[in-house]
Amino acid sequence: MIVTSEVSPPQTSRKLGYSIFDIEIHCQPRARQDMAKYLPARYRQRYLDGYQGDPKPNIDQRGGNNRHDVDVSDQGPPASNPALIRRQLLDAYDIEWAICTGVHYNLNVLSDTDYAAAIGAAFNDWLMEEFVQQDPAFYGVISIGMRDPQLAIAEIERWAGHPRVAEVFISTAGLAPLGNRQFHPIYEAAAANGLPVAAHTTVEGRGISGPPTSAGYPSRYLEFHTGLAASAVTHCASLVCEGAFAKFPDFRFVLLEGGISWVLPLMWALDADWKRLREEMPQVKELPSEYLKRQMFYTTQPIEEPRSPRDLIATYEQISGDTQILFSSDYPHWDFDNPFTILPGQTAASLKKRILRDSALALYGKRLAL
Repeated sequence: MIVTSEVSPPQTSRKLGYSIFDIEIHCQPRARQDMAKYLPARYRQRYLDGYQGDPKPNIDQRGGNNRHDVDVSDQGPPASNPALIRRQLLDAYDIEWAICTGVHYNLNVLSDTDYAAAIGAAFNDWLMEEFVQQDPAFYGVISIGMRDPQLAIAEIERWAGHPRVAEVFISTAGLAPLGNRQFHPIYEAAAANGLPVAAHTTVEGRGISGPPTSAGYPSRYLEFHTGLAASAVTHCASLVCEGAFAKFPDFRFVLLEGGISWVLPLMWALDADWKRLREEMPQVKELPSEYLKRQMFYTTQPIEEPRSPRDLIATYEQISGDTQILFSSDYPHWDFDNPFTILPGQTAASLKKRILRDSALALYGKRLAL
């Protein structure tokens, strides 16, 4: 196995000799009241009553969303207590820097655009004022909805100067592929402020979004989870073909939980067809693969697991994986990635170090003064 979802903290002797940069921890408030106080008065009761506006499709995860051993000894929800995160994740796995993305990746699929913007803003307030400050390893995000670009840009500008903000955080689900030009002002604002945009999968098929696959609704969670790669392909192609990368050379896009190994055949297809169809997209001056190799980033969670690690390594080499793949533990979720067991052995030791640490430092380090 290339990756294991091993949940027991490893022994000290297994440590790698360098600290790790984890770009995805799903922290959350201990209670709804903690975040509700940051909402406008007209929305507080709606939020306290549990209204999210994105009912789940009937897809069973069989055991829930979180690791079975996640530390909730304080009786709070998983990943709500910084001290417990420190003990079970940061100290156990030598994680020196961690981006706290939260759990509000449904803002694009809420029908009430103003409510979605208010939830994002309230979460950002709670995250930066009450959570991130509790541990020097933590860095925050700017959660936004995409349906009203002006509201999104205002929220980016509100937080862009904060020294502990790492990126803009959005959902992959919505009414249009993420390269659509209506979103370009958001990307321009993020790039102008030195902020990557990170997009999280998994709410496809909820709220006002369409079915989670192009063929409709699957029956099993495995179908849904595996099919998220198809959604990722669509967004990557859209970002290239609609010219988002070409228009904004400093724009950086991080795909969270979308997989990786599909990127190579996508590059092949885009490059071949661009040569024949480039008149349709005059703003795209280079091979599509060149934009992806430079401006698109991917995360280890969920990492594909071929029988031979060499197959995965060969794929990574062809997509500039030594600079574009970042480590994400996805803590506290069930498919947690153990950084000590990905890419085992010495044949990929240099690549592993870049994935676990160096590439994230290159992307985020200058902004965060790391």
